[in-house]
Amino acid sequence: MRRLVSVALASWCLGTLALAQDIPKDVKLPTENRYLTSPSASQYPESNALFLYDDVVFKVGSDGATEYQEHDVIKVFTPAGVEEHKDLMRIYRSDLEQVEVQVARTILPDGRVLEVPKQAIVDEAVFEASETKVNQNMRRLVVRYPGVTPNSIVEFQVRTKKKPYAGNKWWAVSYVQNPEPMVESHFTLEVPSGTSWRYATPGYTGLVPEKTVVDGFERATWKITQSPPLAQEAVGPGVLVQMKRLEVSNFENWSQLRGWFERGFEANCEVDGAVLAQVKKLVKAGSSPTDLLQDIGTWANKKRFLSGPLDDFRPNKAGVLVEEPVMNPLDSAILLAGLYRAAGFTATPVLAFELPPESMSLELPRLNRVDNLLLVVKHGNQTWWVDPRHPLEFDASPPSGYQGGSALMAKEEQPFEKLGTSAADSNRVVTQVEARLDDKGKLELRFNTVEHGASATAYREASRELMDSGKDLRDQQLARLFERIASGYGSRARVLDRYFNLNARQGQPIDFAATVAVPDYTVRMGNKMAMVMPVRLNPQMVGLAEGQQPRTQPVRLEHPWREECRLRLLLPANAEVHELPPTVQINSPFGSFFATARSQGKEVYYYSRLVMNEAWVPQDKAAELAKFAREVVKARGKVLFTQQTKTATTH
Repeated sequence: MRRLVSVALASWCLGTLALAQDIPKDVKLPTENRYLTSPSASQYPESNALFLYDDVVFKVGSDGATEYQEHDVIKVFTPAGVEEHKDLMRIYRSDLEQVEVQVARTILPDGRVLEVPKQAIVDEAVFEASETKVNQNMRRLVVRYPGVTPNSIVEFQVRTKKKPYAGNKWWAVSYVQNPEPMVESHFTLEVPSGTSWRYATPGYTGLVPEKTVVDGFERATWKITQSPPLAQEAVGPGVLVQMKRLEVSNFENWSQLRGWFERGFEANCEVDGAVLAQVKKLVKAGSSPTDLLQDIGTWANKKRFLSGPLDDFRPNKAGVLVEEPVMNPLDSAILLAGLYRAAGFTATPVLAFELPPESMSLELPRLNRVDNLLLVVKHGNQTWWVDPRHPLEFDASPPSGYQGGSALMAKEEQPFEKLGTSAADSNRVVTQVEARLDDKGKLELRFNTVEHGASATAYREASRELMDSGKDLRDQQLARLFERIASGYGSRARVLDRYFNLNARQGQPIDFAATVAVPDYTVRMGNKMAMVMPVRLNPQMVGLAEGQQPRTQPVRLEHPWREECRLRLLLPANAEVHELPPTVQINSPFGSFFATARSQGKEVYYYSRLVMNEAWVPQDKAAELAKFAREVVKARGKVLFTQQTKTATTH
């Protein structure tokens, strides 16, 4: 979506930021022999790259200032690996951080070393001065490595210094597992002797650091060797949750973190003159609470929201943010909370997690472990949940992706509360399909889908974004959207025409439709023709059905839902139906599936209903859910028919 953009992609055309360096032909280059015997692509045939060495040193000063030293050596095997690692980028705030590139070089396959030239290192503002006031110090450092080809090595050393946070609180994490394998990884923490701190090693059991004391600093080092690539499981938690990692923090517990966060948040939520003046412009006489939320959201939705984790805590005052066009997640929550309060609501910040309380209570408390910052907004006996980056989406249930998860509350005895879920029927998806198969095996169908509740959230957001886009960009985005949808009917499916509702409003269902043609949809089975029922399978069910066994991760289903499909299929005039999908009723602890089919002459009618009542399924129940998903996918069934040929009549 256009508004919700990643800071790292604020300027996506890296080719304009840094110039590549040609490999010199007549200059004798230094060589680096120690990597000449490093593992080859043949030893990692399924990998695009290999982390030969990953070393992180995190040093904390007596005043809470931190220094983060990174040293990585990465060997690329394939063109895809080259594309992924040929550039190094860091986003930082120059008023709070200093970033220094100490080493950046390419080691060619024959051992020759190409240092990154100065003109290939660019340090520039992310935004123009006219785009933002509070984010003018946000900068982007880009390093483009020279001469990177398959079997080359890229190496860098970068040091980042950061000013202390309030209360001298600090945290850090090192991901010692990546989508690519890693040969050796080190993580070192250095703190003044006597400092209280905690650590965790998710993914590793019994891993303890080596500890020493040097020059008044306590040093703890963890060493990992031969870390396999991340085998990300479908329909699981976020990738950063699944990765093995090493974590440190000086928060004593989650309740302390919540209290620390809340003090900083509330100190910046003052309803001052600027906030009151803006709300006065938005409030209309006789408006209901829902109308007020709609009006505030409509105004706020014109801002540009930055994506990303809650990895920093440098809040700005709500009054300053009224005129600010670019908002990070923290500032957007502060501004909206101030506006809501000025309009007569109560607004409480909620640190939200996709994992349930029983899982989160075991995790190390650190701010950048928070998955999202939400707001709970109340007026009288009404309650709404709001993701501040999506101010026009407010509902009585938590946002999709966090239902069944947890919220961090300031309670010493029980800091986490379980987040509720919405009813499956409130998130229903209804699809009508009219399909025709010709005597050449070509299928043409028209589908119309209506999505409700949380199921429609992403499409409603897309509708608003598309309305704000120019025609060319809107056409491109819609084309990609419907191509993805059509692929559910077959890899060769082609979109003939399309419709998408561009006037979606909060809480209202959204509909979209398309005509799709699929060539060679039938296959021959003996003397009969066969075709699978032309209905799109739920992608989450497909992911579970095709996933690896046994699962090592829980299942995240975003929210409960009810999905119905009604299909009318017209076969060729010379077709005779021999077999239809059987009627099935599958029940499970997680939901149910029902499907039935009947024929009438050349017409086939099909109906299916999938109900999922859970948003979160723990690991010990995941295999049972995957079994249910495989049964659902298999139950789609097929139609068998013959095509009668006319014979000549003689007199």
